[in-house]
Amino acid sequence: MITLSLFSLDSGAPGWSRALSPLTEGVFQFITQFGKSGWYLVPVGIFGLVLLFADWTRIGRSAAAAWVEVADLVGFFFFNMAAAGILTNLIKWTLGRSRPLRFKKDGIFTFEPISFAHEHVSFPSGHATTAAALFVSCAYIFRGRPVVVGVIGVCAGLMAVSRVAVGAHFPSDVVAGVFVGAAFTVFYAYALGRSGVAFQRQPDGSLMPKTVAIRTMFRREGAATMVEELWAALRGARRG
Repeated sequence: MITLSLFSLDSGAPGWSRALSPLTEGVFQFITQFGKSGWYLVPVGIFGLVLLFADWTRIGRSAAAAWVEVADLVGFFFFNMAAAGILTNLIKWTLGRSRPLRFKKDGIFTFEPISFAHEHVSFPSGHATTAAALFVSCAYIFRGRPVVVGVIGVCAGLMAVSRVAVGAHFPSDVVAGVFVGAAFTVFYAYALGRSGVAFQRQPDGSLMPKTVAIRTMFRREGAATMVEELWAALRGARRG
C-alpha cells in the first residue's frame, strides 16, 4: 500500500489539496488539529496519575478491582499512543523526507537523512499514526460496541485524510503512519495479553479487554457508585 501510494498518488496530491474550496480546506484544517497526540495524552495522563495516587485500600474490594481494570486500560492507551508517536518520530528524523511544501523543488523522492527540520520530516505522518493508534486501541478496549468503534473509526479516517488535504503530507506518508500506529498497537496489545495485563487471550487467539469487575460493578452498583468510590479513595476516607 505504501509503495502503491508513492507511485500512483503522491505526485498528484499537492495539486489536489490546492484545488480544494476554502470551505473544504477550512473543515480539514479544523479536523487535522485532533490528530495531535496531546489531545489524548494530556487528559488520559492526568487521569492515570489520579488513579495512581488513589488509596484503593480505603474502598470496597469490588470497586477497587473495577478501578484497577480501568487503570490497566488507561495505562495501555497512554503508553501505546506515546510509544507509537515516538517510533514515528524516530523514523521521520532518520529518513528526512521532504514535505509537499517542497514538492516543486524536491519532488517526491528527496530525503535528508538525520534531519529535524519541519520541511524534511514528512514520512511517516505523525497525525496518521495517532489516528490509527487511537482507533485500534479503542477497537480493543470497546470490543463488542460497534457503534462506538465505528464513530471513532470515521473520525480517525478523517484525521488521516486531512493531512493530505491540508498539504502537510503525501498519501504514502499517511499510509505509512497508519501502518505504524496500527501495527504497534496490535503488537503492544498482544504483548499485554500474553501477560494477562489489561487484556485476556481468547481460545481463538483474539483479545478481550479485562472488564469483568467493571461490568459487575456497573450491574450491581451503577456508574455513580464507582465515581463515589473513586472520590473516597482520593480523599482517603473509608466508605461505610
